[in-house]
Order: sequence, then C-alpha cells, then structure tokens
Amino acid sequence: MSGTLSTFKNPSDTQDGWQAISPFSNPMVAFAIVSEKDAQGFALHPLEEQALGEAVSPKRRKDFTLGRAAARQALERVGFPVVTPVLRGEHREPLWPVGVVGSIAHGGGYGVAVAAWQQDIPAIGVDIQQVEERYTDELIARFADPDEFDWVLSDPAHRTERAVRLFSAKESVFKALYPLRRVWFAFDVAHLTPKEGELGFSAAVRLPALSSGIIHMDVGISLFDGHVVSGAWLSKPIAM
Repeated sequence: MSGTLSTFKNPSDTQDGWQAISPFSNPMVAFAIVSEKDAQGFALHPLEEQALGEAVSPKRRKDFTLGRAAARQALERVGFPVVTPVLRGEHREPLWPVGVVGSIAHGGGYGVAVAAWQQDIPAIGVDIQQVEERYTDELIARFADPDEFDWVLSDPAHRTERAVRLFSAKESVFKALYPLRRVWFAFDVAHLTPKEGELGFSAAVRLPALSSGIIHMDVGISLFDGHVVSGAWLSKPIAM
C-alpha cells in the first residue's frame, strides 16, 4: 500500500461506504464516521445535553455533537438494542453502556467512533488527525522513541504523514488502555513497529499499572480526505 493520501469525499465514493475508511481489520468492531453535513438534524440525548452543559463554546458543542452522532451509529452497528446516551467521565472520557467498549474522536469537521462488545474486544481506541505541516523534529521527538524517530525521517517525501500516523496511533493506544484502570501514561511506554506492506503498526506497551509483562496491540491506519484515522485494539484480555 502506498503512502499517498486518499481522497474519499463521501460514502458513495467506495463500494462499502464509510466502512471502507475504517482502520480496524477486526470484524467485531463497529466503526462510524460523521461529517458536519451528516450531523445536521442530529439531536443529542437529553442526558448528553446535560453532560455537555450550557456554558460551552460553539466549537466544543460542534465537536461533542459530531462525536455523539458517530457513537450513536457505532452502537447501532454493533447491535446495541436501544438508543442510549454516551455520557462523560471525570476526565471527559466517554462512558459506554455496560458490556460495550468504545472510543470517540473528532477533528477537521469529522467525528469518528467505534464500539464493540467487551466479551469480544477487551479494549479499543480510535483517533483522527489532520495531516498538517506543524510536525517539527522537536515535536516528533516528544512522542517518538529513537527507532520511531528514525523511521519518520527515513522517508523525506512522507515525513509529515509518517509523523501524523505515529502520533495518531499512539493516541489510539492510549485511548484504548486508559479506561481499563483510569491510568495516565506517557507516549514513551508504547513502542510502535510499522507493519510490512501496511500503514498500521504493531504496538508493544510496558505499563506496570496494567500488566507485569508487555501488552501487545494491533493498530490500523487509514488515510481519508487529508486525515489519518487510527484504531488500536486488544484481541484478548490483559494478564494481570
């Protein structure tokens, strides 16, 4: 697969619609992406309105609404039987219905969300980032270890795209693991190895608060309309 950015603009551009943009190869994961146009007319659940509050900026309201619209779709696609709110935790993390794991992200006028049954997927995270020329060497060094840093710089033609792919992948790893113990961790606990012939990564995470060993995760990447969409998931429970 090449590193050229995709140019999908709407669901009709692909045979399988938005699902073609999903970075998740695991069929147990339900993925949804919502544009501002898609979200027109979407109404938050009353409890989501309450969780958002009234004293918020228009941008924060827009982002929250995009994320919840995508979350509603992801829950429907995973087969959740009723319309239910996705509220917020102490650190603004989404609170999913019992038995469901999920993740929400927004950026560049899009909201993305994923959901899965916890019995099938123990943890899951999603992220979306615009590919933009702000990734200086100093910034990259803040989230990349030496091997990752060398990988980013080894292809000058795709340096920025690689930097965004790496950053977004680490974001999705964090978002997948954080809900397990509500533990904050720095990006340096996760080492990402690019998969041969793919855009994704294999992640090895050393996090003593979660496991005495190494946590192995898959991270998929898709490229869409000037954005990187990343998705991280655990295929089996962590051995504590």
